[in-house]
Amino acid sequence: MLRNRHFLFLWFVNIATTLAIELFTITILVTIYEQTGSTLQAVGTMVARTMPGFLLGPIAGVLADRFPRKNLLISMDIVRLLLVGIAIWFLQGDGKVSVTGIYLILTGLSAADVFHRPARLSLIPSLVAHEQLVRANSFILASNQIMVAISYTVGGWLILAVPLRQIALGVIILFAMAALTAMLIVVSERQETDDAGERESFWKSSVSGWNYLRQHPIARPLTVMETVEHLPHAIWSGALLLAFTTKALQGDASDWGYQATGYFTGMILGSVGALAISDWLRRFPGRIIVVNACAAGLLTLAFASSQTVWMAVAWAFVFGPPNAIRDVAQDSLLQGTVERGQLGRVYATREMLRNVVFMFAGIFFAWLSDFIPIRMIYVTGGIIYMLTGFYALSNKALRESKMDPDV
Repeated sequence: MLRNRHFLFLWFVNIATTLAIELFTITILVTIYEQTGSTLQAVGTMVARTMPGFLLGPIAGVLADRFPRKNLLISMDIVRLLLVGIAIWFLQGDGKVSVTGIYLILTGLSAADVFHRPARLSLIPSLVAHEQLVRANSFILASNQIMVAISYTVGGWLILAVPLRQIALGVIILFAMAALTAMLIVVSERQETDDAGERESFWKSSVSGWNYLRQHPIARPLTVMETVEHLPHAIWSGALLLAFTTKALQGDASDWGYQATGYFTGMILGSVGALAISDWLRRFPGRIIVVNACAAGLLTLAFASSQTVWMAVAWAFVFGPPNAIRDVAQDSLLQGTVERGQLGRVYATREMLRNVVFMFAGIFFAWLSDFIPIRMIYVTGGIIYMLTGFYALSNKALRESKMDPDV
């Protein structure tokens, strides 16, 4: 797999864009929270990132299945490069951030990612063999988590040491590198033909993609489960975790960064662990998804009981590995069981549903944190995780699923 240069080009595109958008978002989030002291306004960055997924998901899925996915990667990275360039003009000379303007820029960046992500994920099975899907997803997820961990660790330091405009210039360079690298990816004509969906009208293509997902024995329950999981996922958003750190643990932004780094370090180790058990993941992905969903619930409850910052860091770290292994299993299961010509629409629909739930849950929990102890919000999240595990356990098709190319 690592000798496959076109997969490595896709891998570099993935890490460059992940580092760029996470670094920009995190530095903006911290700046807004420090300027306003408002959890709700900080959560606005999350809303700006998730709203486009809800509005544009169906369009993105059709385009990802109709046009060469490589071209979508290139065009969306160029769009994001231009948007960050515009963002520089919103940064006032006194170091203050125009909150409304930055929300608009983040919304544009997220809109581009709505098209970029399904194209990127759908391209993986076109570049690697079926039996290497688990390894490929593990490798990409591990790299992603390293980039996010770097963003949280470096972002907090950068925002104190470097003007925001200079950070934005660095983000522009990363998007430019990603666009140039995507140009080097080559997909064979046969693979592009297999990847393309039927040439239907836009409306018929959207409806056929939805019907395909609704009738698919694996994709449907997996999408339902992941959508519900994004209710508790919202409590791990940057703003709510920052509120937990300051209100429950009496910490500060640096302590928030330690917890995030601990979690992403665990995710990295879990992604590497998924490589080590790739054969087992291919044989029993459904069972792994069930077990790890229940583990997420128990570990969230343990995190909610943390009394010190370092206890929270430890639980955040332990939370990472099972979460990473589950993510690898879910992506590989979709890529291994869904038709190539439908994969873009399935991914886009999944993202649309997850984003809208994540957005409204984040707003709701941020509002709720003004009325009840922040610990109770994390207890609620743990219970919801447990319920998703029971749902997966009750669905036989998902529970007993295997990555069989004939499925």
